[in-house]
Amino acid sequence: MTEFVVSGREDLYRLKGMRGLSRVVIHTQRLVYRNLLMHALKYGVWALEPGGTLLVRDRSPNVFDLWPRFVSFKLIRQWTYKALAQDAAPVRLDTAAGEIEMVRTRPLTPAGWGAGVVFSGQEAELPRLRACLDSLLRQPELLPENGGEIMVSGPAGAAGCLEGYPQVRYHVHDLPPGPRVMICQKKNALIRALRGPRVAIMHSRITLAPDTLRHVPEEFEIITPRVLSQGAGGMEDYLSLGVHDSGMAGYAPRLTPSSLRRGTPEQYLDLYDQGYPYVDGGLFMVRKDVHARCPLNDDIAWDEAEDLEWCNRALAAGLLIDLAPGASAVSEVSKLRSLPLPPRVMRWVRDAKFTAFAGRHRLRDQAERWMGRR
Repeated sequence: MTEFVVSGREDLYRLKGMRGLSRVVIHTQRLVYRNLLMHALKYGVWALEPGGTLLVRDRSPNVFDLWPRFVSFKLIRQWTYKALAQDAAPVRLDTAAGEIEMVRTRPLTPAGWGAGVVFSGQEAELPRLRACLDSLLRQPELLPENGGEIMVSGPAGAAGCLEGYPQVRYHVHDLPPGPRVMICQKKNALIRALRGPRVAIMHSRITLAPDTLRHVPEEFEIITPRVLSQGAGGMEDYLSLGVHDSGMAGYAPRLTPSSLRRGTPEQYLDLYDQGYPYVDGGLFMVRKDVHARCPLNDDIAWDEAEDLEWCNRALAAGLLIDLAPGASAVSEVSKLRSLPLPPRVMRWVRDAKFTAFAGRHRLRDQAERWMGRR
């Protein structure tokens, strides 16, 4: 019998790469207050062989829980059953002891990848598109003999962009006319057209490292590699995993945003303590069955925080938004400012800037309310 016990953050880093266990035990007390219980549940059930047992042990009282900084066993039960509904079946619930036992029922995700590239059809974009396709063709997982496929989605008149790429299929998708770029409709159609159980979707500005897909876990729901871009001081983290709360429909943001640009990929789980996670829409990976349950919102356009909105719905559905820190990609376009400073110093500068900006916005909010403007 192979068993692994999870009680803290460092255990999660180890558990993420494990497979074929017969039993995983999760002690929640050091996980729930850092927003890491979802990782423990998902990593735990994915590490099990089919038929393996997951045991959740919680010490929280089973009481009503609207107090700040407090999580009751009622919420632990809700999160566990919601998160694992597609992966495991309930076996035992002991409310007095604070224990939930489940058995993995979902089979292992079969091998196979598909990659889709979003292309505008503009001639100026062709060099980036070719660099993107060249990087995809270097992924062994995407070769046809390994069950992989690559597809480009663009307008009807741009199919000639694939000249010299006979291995790549073209998916015609004409965006509706108007000032808004309905990118979610395009990405949804592209994902549905791809066959693989795992799908990588990217803009043409993205190039993958030769071993990117090899470093993505076999089991995931929504995940992103570490995305880099050329900064003033060299290659630095760009948009990939971030935390924010501005995607909640009808609610003004309250939290200060953060991302890997203010942390380190080796300790990426620390980000989840700061807000709701999301993956940038420029590059993400999703299981096909997960996308079928939670597609992007066709009514939201590019540059309208469409990626945040999607990830917030995914979180509410009990899905895991994750990072593959060992997998890397490069964005050939960078919209963010950078200074020629060492990475650690640059993180300090960004922390100071965000602290100052957050303080300024809070002071302005109080002043505007006092003057009756808000």
